Amino acid sequence: MNLQSFLVLVVIFVLLGLAVAFIAKNGGWQGGCSGHCASCQQRCAQQNKKSDSDPDGESK
Repeated sequence: MNLQSFLVLVVIFVLLGLAVAFIAKNGGWQGGCSGHCASCQQRCAQQNKKSDSDPDGESK
């Protein structure tokens, strides 16, 4: 393996690491859509209930 091949591999792994870090930082693996739409709708409905309530837990 020559120096040029080694540098190409290093660049590929660095870019892969940066992509994984970006996805993880932006919540890519935390509650993303898994293709099960009923699950996503249920999660959105629960979040809407939480945002519609007062800090005391009472509904508006």
